[in-house]
Amino acid sequence: MRHNPSVMPAADSARSGEAKKILIASGASAGHLYPALALAENLKNKQPSWEIAFVTCRRAEIEKCIESSGYKVFIISICPFSRTARRFLISLYRLVKSFLETFLIIESFRPDVVVGFGSYVSFPVILESALFKKPTVIHEQNVSLGLSNKVLSLCVDKVALSFADERHRKDAPVDSRKFVFTGNPLRRELVKKDQEESRAFFGLAKEFTILVLGGSQGSERINAEFKKTVDILSAQGRDFQFIHLCGKKDYSSLKKDYSCIKIKYRLFDFLTRMDFAYSLADLVVCRAGAGSITELAFFGKAAILIPYPYAGAHQLENAGILKKKEAALVIEEKELEGPKLAELILKLMNSADERAQLEKRIADFANPQATDRLAELVLNEAMS
Repeated sequence: MRHNPSVMPAADSARSGEAKKILIASGASAGHLYPALALAENLKNKQPSWEIAFVTCRRAEIEKCIESSGYKVFIISICPFSRTARRFLISLYRLVKSFLETFLIIESFRPDVVVGFGSYVSFPVILESALFKKPTVIHEQNVSLGLSNKVLSLCVDKVALSFADERHRKDAPVDSRKFVFTGNPLRRELVKKDQEESRAFFGLAKEFTILVLGGSQGSERINAEFKKTVDILSAQGRDFQFIHLCGKKDYSSLKKDYSCIKIKYRLFDFLTRMDFAYSLADLVVCRAGAGSITELAFFGKAAILIPYPYAGAHQLENAGILKKKEAALVIEEKELEGPKLAELILKLMNSADERAQLEKRIADFANPQATDRLAELVLNEAMS
């Protein structure tokens, strides 16, 4: 259901009494896309006659995910910038091309409000929309504004925040009244499940269960070090089982490595039923992306966070907030080793009280009204 826009007359239609149109720009990662889809679904429930469309970059699985949810998808050519000269020039060309594509999208779709969820995809879409005097809202998933959102904060109408943290207001070069704390929208399909039902789904036993996640693409480092951790815990005769979401790249090698272990496990390259996985887990080992933290808080799970150290170090800041509140244990990737991870896992396996404290503290970060709050903010901008 991909659409190729064509130019229409430039005059805006006043739709005060008509169905509105909302354009959502989302990056290609799960951390950007899932909150965007959660918002779209909430808006559609509130205003069934309104039309919602997405703008994203070319990535087949993301396009398919949006289209399967019933929304139009516009594709722009933008890609991340590279430091090599040749790739930098290609990225620059695609950025310029994306501005032209965005112009055509705005002229053809005629949005009443435009919402950006960060990443390089949002940059041309939100910037041009602001130049067209369209109401604009950006949503920041992390503790600190990313580069794109920091620049865009200069020209948008509202900046929605996932964390109630003052550093946004201190760091941003704009009027702090633009900032609105909404929280990070959670996928509707993530609901708490009964433990027995969750065990039956995976075919696992009634034992201590570790859930290991490496982000939407998997993490080679986490995969490798957790395999060492499994060997250490198994050698000590510990009773546990695990669910490991490893991504596509390492799936075959890990499947071979795990084939000889004697403990129960489930290995996936990708899993849609994360509700069962979170509900069954006694402990989660994962990255510190905003999406993961939102989900951990909702399910109230004890966690060992291994923040991704790149991409502006946003995950290090996210993890730092939880560590400061004693709501999670944190290992930086540069310090990640199998024995160290095994030591922390054993510490939590042996102390139900400490796990309970972590569960209670991380649950304080839960914001079940986040999607509603963001939707109301967008609705207000559309009607203004």
